[in-house]
Amino acid sequence: MPDSFYLAWQYLRRHRWTTSILVASIALILYLPAALQSIVASAEQHFRSRADSTPLVIGPRGSSLELVLRSVYFDQPGDEVMRYQQLRRVQAQKMASVIPLHTRFTARNRQIVGTTRDYLRARNLRLAAGSSWNMLGECVVGARVAEQLDVQIGDRIPVAKSTAFVLGDAPLRLRVVGLLGTTETPDDEAIFTDLETCWIIEGLGHGHAKTAKHGSLEATSYTDITKDNAGSFHFHGDRGEFPISAMLVIPEDQKAETILLGQYFSPDETVQIARPRKVIDSLLARIVMVRSYLLAAIALVSLVTLVMMTLVIALSVRLRRSEIVTMRKMGCARHTIGFILGSQVAIVLAAGLGIAAVLTAVTHRYGPELIRLLVA
Repeated sequence: MPDSFYLAWQYLRRHRWTTSILVASIALILYLPAALQSIVASAEQHFRSRADSTPLVIGPRGSSLELVLRSVYFDQPGDEVMRYQQLRRVQAQKMASVIPLHTRFTARNRQIVGTTRDYLRARNLRLAAGSSWNMLGECVVGARVAEQLDVQIGDRIPVAKSTAFVLGDAPLRLRVVGLLGTTETPDDEAIFTDLETCWIIEGLGHGHAKTAKHGSLEATSYTDITKDNAGSFHFHGDRGEFPISAMLVIPEDQKAETILLGQYFSPDETVQIARPRKVIDSLLARIVMVRSYLLAAIALVSLVTLVMMTLVIALSVRLRRSEIVTMRKMGCARHTIGFILGSQVAIVLAAGLGIAAVLTAVTHRYGPELIRLLVA
């Protein structure tokens, strides 16, 4: 038996290219379904864990999926807004904690999230260095933002220009006062600042020399907010009409959640309420359906590949007929020859299975990081 394995191994070594192709084909056939399953499972866990920590979201009417992706996952900035008075409406009922979000702007291609400190507490975000914002124009940045943009405490990040700017040619610059620890969530990819700072970016507030009249040359707006000029910043208009992108709602109990859900079904409502878990479950159901089609396609391709491999092995045995005849003349029994040929197939299958197992383990280990990179 050891001699038969030795002869089988030597034959496979002699035909390296053919053996490599067979091993690679088997490895891919076994790896692709396992990798797809692992990646989809990681994606489901990633999305669901974030949605589970956000009971309700209220935002402008439209697609509930877009609302959840913008406000919970910071997918991309959106122009749709609602009025701050909607937040006061929920607060007046005293049934839930409400956290405003303003996500219309970016800085160096990173999402700016205007909010309150309650957001940091609700998401259990810890500072790795520095402190939270204490005045207008200050911000804290997520771990990945700090790493990728190479920013440190005290650095200033210019806000991307938009049609909302009324600050002249130079954009407002946010001063970094804190660096958040790694959370492996979308918070790592965001820049957090005070809600009022975002309203200044909107052009609803500004600062200038107190002695200057509005519209005069001396009333040039500041683009860096410092301790010296922070007191000069002020807003015009009713704050109840100021824009916010969405608000996270954390009801006190199940009864409060049910009551809140029932208040936003009127066709006259200008805002909508959504359960992130329900929205994400609907999205993932579509992903699972797509996965089923992909698995069916992979199964079909695998079947064709196995048929072709069987054909290759059968043809290989036919081409080796003279070699088999020689082995029989040398005294090899029929079952010994069969064992040699079977050993070759077993070695190829074992090698393919081993490679597939290693690749699957690597995918399972680094799948969550891959998912975070894909959705970042």
